[in-house]
Amino acid sequence: MRRRDTVKLLILTLILDGLNQREIAKRLRLTPQAISEYFKDLTSNGLVKDYNITEKGFRWLVERLFNLHVWTENILKDLYSRNIVAIAVGEVRRNDKVFYWFENGLIYCKVNENYNAIAITDGKDEEVLIKPLAFKPPRRGKVQIFVVPEVVDGGSKVVDVDNLRRIGEGKFVVSLGVEAFVACKKANLNSIFFGARCCCVEAVHHGCDVLVVCTRSLLNDLIQTLLDEGIEYEVV
Repeated sequence: MRRRDTVKLLILTLILDGLNQREIAKRLRLTPQAISEYFKDLTSNGLVKDYNITEKGFRWLVERLFNLHVWTENILKDLYSRNIVAIAVGEVRRNDKVFYWFENGLIYCKVNENYNAIAITDGKDEEVLIKPLAFKPPRRGKVQIFVVPEVVDGGSKVVDVDNLRRIGEGKFVVSLGVEAFVACKKANLNSIFFGARCCCVEAVHHGCDVLVVCTRSLLNDLIQTLLDEGIEYEVV
């Protein structure tokens, strides 16, 4: 798909979400002038009228979304039909029939009669190369957000650290803001601080459930990032 058609597709989907031109420009990181030109194009081609998508526009959108879906499905199938690196649980020998699965953002495998891959290299409790026989993508993780007040409102001093420790147990934890980082330390949670937002997004796409401990002043930016990525979240 050409870049211009891709932008038009994104604009139409954002119109469906009820965004105005200024909001669309911000979401797509384009100038309002550029978005205005796209709207002129969409209107002149009969895809948009009075800021609503026309029947022709819906047909255009559905056709390209379907083509995009087929294209991405083929790419994913191609990627997962290739050899991948997994961590062996126990001993795995070349040509063993193994079952592989996703766990905490990583791929593990073990010898199993209910196999979905063949081992290509040997290994014991270490990385091995396997060839999948079935397509099994990881589920997308979910995000929980624990909000910490800013320092002027008490910061980590007013956080229920026992509750924070309980919520964070077994999760991938990141902290946004110094107050949030200190709260994690008090709760004996090892959190990622630098690049936390990017780490959160990548971990979710790899199937991890993530706890984001977030200073209140950074909450809106975090939620906007999650919305942009289509990631489910809840504030706990």
